[in-house]
Amino acid sequence: MEELVAVLALTKVAGIPYSKKREIIEGAESVASLFDRPRKIHDRSLKERIASFDAFGSIDAELKNLGKLKADAVTLKDRAYPGQLRQIPEPPLVLYTRGRVPLSNECLAIVGSRKATFEGMHLAERIGETLSSLGITVVSGFARGIDSSAHKGALKGRGKTIAVFGCGLDICYPAENNHLYERIGNDGLMLTEYPPGTKPFPQHFPARNRIIAGLSRGVLVIEATSKSGSLITARLALEYGREVMAAPGRIFDEEYRGANSLIKQGARLIENMEDIITTCFPGLQLKKSEALALEKDEEYIYSLIGFNKMHVDELAEKGSLSVKDVLALLTRLEMKDLVRALPGGFYLRKV
Repeated sequence: MEELVAVLALTKVAGIPYSKKREIIEGAESVASLFDRPRKIHDRSLKERIASFDAFGSIDAELKNLGKLKADAVTLKDRAYPGQLRQIPEPPLVLYTRGRVPLSNECLAIVGSRKATFEGMHLAERIGETLSSLGITVVSGFARGIDSSAHKGALKGRGKTIAVFGCGLDICYPAENNHLYERIGNDGLMLTEYPPGTKPFPQHFPARNRIIAGLSRGVLVIEATSKSGSLITARLALEYGREVMAAPGRIFDEEYRGANSLIKQGARLIENMEDIITTCFPGLQLKKSEALALEKDEEYIYSLIGFNKMHVDELAEKGSLSVKDVLALLTRLEMKDLVRALPGGFYLRKV
């Protein structure tokens, strides 16, 4: 029996606790030998359960489906299994993957609200793009809003992105992300602990969050309500000894309440890309093009905008400048690709 088939079979044997399965996979020289010669197993209960397993047909079908998807199965026994993820208390025994991004890449997770604002999605996309341009792989959960925006931005850089699913690799959930699904399958990496055909049941997503946190050096939360699933990812990251960061937002806005609460509890407040890099990748240097020199008045107006859109009149009032002077400074910042003009006289800071 092939070793991969044996490991997949072991994960499906009923009545054996996770801890025992992990012990066997990591400790046995050959899991296949247990199925080939179960009579040599000393543990009577284990022997009976392995000897009675008869669902190899489902494993053959699973492997055929993986072949059709051009996907792979990586087990906890394999050297290719990501080291960061292996360190968490209950790493998946098997990972199903499709794509080109190596599991050994340095990763950072970006998560947040499914009902994100334009500003939040724009921020996630810009941070994802910048991190990826530096060779960092952006990990997220493929959900609407912040997750999808982070993936889109990261696909523009060389670090690319990993999308962690709460279903099988053959299911695009949410369905509206079909175009993004194809792009990640071609240029990024799809990853799940669920075999092909597994539907996106609600209970899968909290479990998926441990993979997002486990793969990454740190987790950045952008726009999360007080009940957001992103807070689960942040809590798990803390338990795993990872860095937790949050982008601040308006204090009376429910969409920012979860992220602001994280900062209140000790998460790193992120104001710029340098904060993310120094927190999680201290040996990495931003390219000069990512840290343009600003004149004093440009830097002042840029600092006033922050992460939330602001009207030119408000900037003029806060900066004690005329609207004409502020517009001139904003034009210069636009030319340096640091701010973006929005309808109605509003401006949004880029990363």
